[in-house]
Amino acid sequence: MDEQSMSSWWNDGLSGEDRDEWCAALDTGMVGEDLLITLTDGQRAWLDNAGTATASMGQDLQAFIAEECAKRLR
Repeated sequence: MDEQSMSSWWNDGLSGEDRDEWCAALDTGMVGEDLLITLTDGQRAWLDNAGTATASMGQDLQAFIAEECAKRLR
């Protein structure tokens, strides 16, 4: 997984509201349709079970989002 690509997606591809939703999803790690639409097909490789109704954040994505959300709280 390319951290530069993730950073670009987080900083340039998401609205503040989208970032809030990703931060809220950390509680369960589950990725609903509202979050899936913020990812390109290629970025969906960051998920576990990406093609199912039970898509969840992969470990690297979850760690990245946790770090970014912590920065927002400072």
